[in-house]
Amino acid sequence: MLGDNFTVGGRAKTCRLAVLLGAGLIATTFGSSASAACSYTVTNNWGNGFTAAIRITNDTSAVVNNWQVNWAYSKNSVTNSWNALLTGNYTASNISWNGRIQPGQSVEFGIQGVTNGGAIETPQILGALCSANAASSVSSISPVVSSSSRSSSSVAPVANNIATLATATTSYVSPWETIRAVNDNSNPANSNDKSAGAYGNWNNPNSIQWVQYDWPQNYSLTNTQIYWFDDNGGVLTPTRAYVEYWNGSAWVNAGNVPLVKNAFNNLALNGIVTSRVRVSMLNTTQSTGILEWRVAGTAAGGISSSRSSVAISSSSVISSSRSSSSIAVSSSSRISSSVALSSSSRSSTPVVSSSSSSSPNVAQCSAHTWPKYEPDLNYDFRTDFGQVDTSKFKVYNGCPASTIAGVKTKGRFAFIWGKNRNPAITDADIDRVLTNLNEDADYIHNVMGWPVDKLQQEGYFSNIYLYGSGLCTDSAANTEKGGWQSGINGYPMVLLSYYPVVTPSERGGITHEFIHTIMATRGNKAAWFNEGGNTWLQMNLEASRTGNYGVGFLDATSFLAPHMPIENYSGWLQDGTFGGPNAEGVNRTANGQQISTWRDYLGGNQYNSAFPHFLGVHVSKGANAWLWAKGSHNHILRSLAGGVGEEQTQRMIMEFRARQAMMDFGPWSNAFKTPINNNWGRTIGAEKIPGGILQEPTPHRLTFYAATTQQGTTLVPSTDTLPGWSGANQIPLKVTGNKVRVNFQPIGQNMRVQLAYRAADGTAVYSKPVTSGEACLDLTKAPKNGVVVAVVSNVDYLYNGEETRTRKHDYRLQIVEGVTGTAPLYDKHYQ
Repeated sequence: MLGDNFTVGGRAKTCRLAVLLGAGLIATTFGSSASAACSYTVTNNWGNGFTAAIRITNDTSAVVNNWQVNWAYSKNSVTNSWNALLTGNYTASNISWNGRIQPGQSVEFGIQGVTNGGAIETPQILGALCSANAASSVSSISPVVSSSSRSSSSVAPVANNIATLATATTSYVSPWETIRAVNDNSNPANSNDKSAGAYGNWNNPNSIQWVQYDWPQNYSLTNTQIYWFDDNGGVLTPTRAYVEYWNGSAWVNAGNVPLVKNAFNNLALNGIVTSRVRVSMLNTTQSTGILEWRVAGTAAGGISSSRSSVAISSSSVISSSRSSSSIAVSSSSRISSSVALSSSSRSSTPVVSSSSSSSPNVAQCSAHTWPKYEPDLNYDFRTDFGQVDTSKFKVYNGCPASTIAGVKTKGRFAFIWGKNRNPAITDADIDRVLTNLNEDADYIHNVMGWPVDKLQQEGYFSNIYLYGSGLCTDSAANTEKGGWQSGINGYPMVLLSYYPVVTPSERGGITHEFIHTIMATRGNKAAWFNEGGNTWLQMNLEASRTGNYGVGFLDATSFLAPHMPIENYSGWLQDGTFGGPNAEGVNRTANGQQISTWRDYLGGNQYNSAFPHFLGVHVSKGANAWLWAKGSHNHILRSLAGGVGEEQTQRMIMEFRARQAMMDFGPWSNAFKTPINNNWGRTIGAEKIPGGILQEPTPHRLTFYAATTQQGTTLVPSTDTLPGWSGANQIPLKVTGNKVRVNFQPIGQNMRVQLAYRAADGTAVYSKPVTSGEACLDLTKAPKNGVVVAVVSNVDYLYNGEETRTRKHDYRLQIVEGVTGTAPLYDKHYQ
């Protein structure tokens, strides 16, 4: 009997039995007749972190207008949320577009969190809408398996199988398998029956993989059946699987799929109206696969993608004598029509709420303005020190007096040489070096407010030692070339060969090495930032002093290969991985040959100053100084998280990548264009080195943009240039109309997407970034050249060794509205 009232503990309850199509499985849920059912489901976890979905289902007969729920953890904490306003620890309330819940409908929002050393928790969801009995409820699916239902041959096919009408896409399919097998309407004999083909995702153990159906119109879905592929080897039945549907702005969990081998596994969908559905699956030890995936449904019309309002009358009953317009259940548990009844009729067509809409709220599509960071990290070193009196400086020799042939002092510096000084060096050369260094150091200290090095702090001249002259610093010949920041007896110093001393054009290089002594005094940061932060300061020295904004030859590397991480030394390596913050993974060899050397041009990525310039322009003038003064970690992004928190650090990474796509760097924008234009379209390979290359990588042409292939309406990125940690892809989209909408489907954690374009009036326009689901942007200003760029970024800020260094981050981007295809990869859509 469907809808019969009965009493439990003195409270009126409604028992709703949804008989699933053709599998002999019955799903039973109990909901309060006076309140909503509220559930908390962990949707993914990775040891110290997790994501969860919180669903609120309106089980009343009245419309809910605005909702609020709360919960608490013992140790876990939330770091990110979507589709709700989150306050405190923790209260969530609706946003403008999801506050109204029709009877029988649900809303769902998501969170991301960390365990803080504890276990992953499943807290009770509380609130005025959540009854005590319904809070944190979980639908239970109990198998009722008869001897005749264990074999797939006894399972009745779904009525109106619309899977054959869908376009199937996936996160990954093994090259020898096929995605086309899932909706070919075959009837497997067992889970290893590949006679009609199979979908499998080997070798991806313990990872969530998905298969998705897309239809050109909306369908009302009644149930789904999935036959798992299991070869008793590397592809096994999932240990967890769930179905989601697209509600117009986000993916909503529709329930967990049973995990029975050698049978169709059934899940009721209860009148969900959508044009997209997805099954996600994971096996904790091996990979997963599907032989056949059926979906039952009827055309619903329109473009709505929300749950239909299906109300079931208390007077409705099931009996074997009912016509097919009711829900007729025969003794063999086969259902002859859709499982959906309105409260006023027994029509087989679900009643779709008039409030259903696939269009995102207007505010979601308006241009986004980045908020300020709090605190802004605007540090001034002058709060740490006073002026130094250079007239009282003393010489610190460092080397034994017997090795020193001469010392010349001037201002802040002492130039020291040994008995084997190169005869090409004149006293005038030494005087010029000291004059230039004093001019630059005075400006850096007195005008820009940066501190002095350790020697000056302790009342000594800063030392310049002549390399190759017979000092205790080295044993080189006086004809060798080069210049370095080094150290002697714990004091940072500069070591110069004869060449920069006699070459006036090397002034900048000498100043660069002196800046290293300032930074070494503050405590070294990761090797990439020792270089990139140094070049940033030197460029700001020239811009502040002369008004000329200029960058170096290597400052285009991160723009022309944005899939490389921010904290990256030596760029994109020969083996397809990335150099770590301190050059981890670089220059590994096998049998004397390089297996991970750097690639042409990108090998100098550590000298690229783009991220420090972003910090100085868009975070605060003193943000780079804050890193040297207050940064608590060798790794820069982790230090930033210590200052502004995890959420703002992740937002910072996304903002950097979006502004990078638009060349939006304030007064530095035009300066960056010079090296970018000089290297645009350049073909690179592994840099040639002694000993040779074990395997030459595929030649690559430099561009901002990532290659994709289109499968139906879904763009699949090239695996060669998938983002590393904190890396990004830029996908140029040809657009038409007045709105762009795409559906972002991340594979893995900490991914975001943002739309951006250069308007015809020259301004940069950005959408609101999203973690998954729909990104939308109104084209209130005409895009220049008719192109909008989808910027997909990983926002991991923690570097945890080899696993982080070698990992790539996959995703899918589905076209929804206003996109006619991808734009050419070698056109400059940022200008």
